[in-house]
Amino acid sequence: METTKTTVKASKVISMSAKTKEKIATVAASLKGKELFTDKIELAKKTLSELKSLPI
Repeated sequence: METTKTTVKASKVISMSAKTKEKIATVAASLKGKELFTDKIELAKKTLSELKSLPI
């Protein structure tokens, strides 16, 4: 049985400088692991804890 490899070309790639990539990487590293929108997460947890069963 022969397998064929397909080449996937990236589309809609935005070109940017090395400095910009470095800045984006720095911001991404600082946001990693942090909970954004903590108020909405707490509201969702409260709402889900009050439900007896989920309607399907």
